[in-house]
Order: sequence, then structure tokens, then C-alpha cells
Amino acid sequence: MTRKFAVIVNPAAGRGHTLKHLPMLKEITDQTSHKFDYYYTREPFHAARISDKIHREYDAVIAYGGDGTANEVMNGLAGTTTPFGIIPDGTGNDFARSIAVTRNLQKAVDIIIDYKIRLMDLGTIGERVFLNAVGIGFDGFVNYRNKKVKILKGSLSYLYAVLSSLTLWKAIPIKIEIDGIILGQGHSFLLAIGNGWSVGGGLKLTPQASIHDSVFDICHISDIPIWKIILNFARLKNGTVDVVKEVTLRKGSKINVKSDYPLPVHFDGELYDANAKEIEISIVPQSAFVIGGW
Repeated sequence: MTRKFAVIVNPAAGRGHTLKHLPMLKEITDQTSHKFDYYYTREPFHAARISDKIHREYDAVIAYGGDGTANEVMNGLAGTTTPFGIIPDGTGNDFARSIAVTRNLQKAVDIIIDYKIRLMDLGTIGERVFLNAVGIGFDGFVNYRNKKVKILKGSLSYLYAVLSSLTLWKAIPIKIEIDGIILGQGHSFLLAIGNGWSVGGGLKLTPQASIHDSVFDICHISDIPIWKIILNFARLKNGTVDVVKEVTLRKGSKINVKSDYPLPVHFDGELYDANAKEIEISIVPQSAFVIGGW
């Protein structure tokens, strides 16, 4: 059966790598028996408008780029039955890890063609939909700094942003409420809400998170000394971060966060309102169709 796919390309993704690799991707898709049409974004949120406009014409809409491109495409598809797919070639590519899609272009195209579809959960933050994760506090601050790093690429860029942020970021007092239960009102270093398990190019703040289980995994880190973060950094790679005393892992479907201070927040690596002092995050179970390497 011949299928028709729309590929939405963010030329700025991956700090130029996406555009550089585009001819190779087109060569691969041209060699298939399926039809691939390419659309190009020109400005922020353009991918959402494109996917909303054209999705009825295709068997699936594919994001080619990073987590930000994937987020925008899904914001255009949310509420429809058109399947979503991704060919990852951005900086972090964290959502692709959650659906077992490799950065290898040929293998990613093979997964799209194989067309194995599952329902997944989505999250909402304010008026936006997110696929993978929300980070508040240190994680949000790191994403802000990561966007300023121009020389390094991928996980190295994020690692540099993490290490350079350690001396700048301080825990702030926030009130956290999960499913109506107040977690605390003390100083918090970081709050991560995971729909998927990967952040920052493969780090595991919520190692057991699944996009199919209708609940968020939540990582809360209270005030913690810098030396302890550095000493335990490897645990972010192997998924054992919860053994650290200041780290608490929970599950929940609705999270409210308030502070007297502006909260640095990212969703799928995109920066949220820099002046936000209250954040409402909710899960929408089994609300989107996604093609993955299951």
C-alpha cells in the first residue's frame, strides 16, 4: 500500500544540521514507493499552522528537526486522528528516544514507512500542548542558557549549559500541588514533569516515565549543594537519581506550581513565559496517534 506523508522541516533545527542533512533525507524518501511532500517553516509556530492546515490530506504528518519542531507539529495535530511521526535531527531529540526512533535517517524513514501506530498521552501547559517534558527551576534555566550556546552541538551543548548554570542558579521558594495535594512550600532546585523519560539529550530525571501510562512522572529536587550535584551527575545517565536524599520521584496527572518569583520554565525545550509565577500542567491521556519504533 502506497502512503502519503507530509514532512515539516525546520531549517533552523539542530543549529543548521537539519538543513545540511535535508538532501540526504530527500534521497532516501525518493527511493521508497511512498509519497513524501516537504513543507518548510519560516517563523515560530509556523509548523503548527502548517500541520493544522494540511493534515487531512496525508496518512501522517512528520516533524523533521528537534523537540521544538515536534512540539509545534503536534500543537497543530492535537485533537485530530492524523498520526504524528518524527525524523529526529535536532539538538536534544529527547521525544524521539521515548518512541524508539533513531537519529539515523534511513532507520527513521524505515520506521515511518513501517507505520506502527500507538495512542500516546499529551500534556498541556497553559494554552500549549507538549509531548515530552516540562522543566521548572534549574532545568528551565539550563534550557535558556543552552539556546545561547552556539559552538557546541547536541548533548555536549546541554552538558555545557548544565555545568555553567550550576554556579548561577539558586533554589527558590515555590508551592507545589500534585492532584490536589500540596507537596511543599520550601526552596526547590528543580521540578521536572516527564511524559517521556529523556531530557537534555538522554538524561533521566524521570527514568520510568512512559507516554502510554496516562500519568506524569515527576522529579522534585529540593535545595541541594553544588558538590552533591556534580558527585551524582552520572546518575542522570543511568536512571538512579532517586537514591539522592534531596530527590523525590512521584506520579500525578495535574500539577500546579506557584512562586513569588518569575519561574524559568521550558516545555519540550521551548521557553515558556519568562514572567510566569503560576504554572498549571495537566495530562490528556491517550489523546494522539504516534508512529514509533515499537
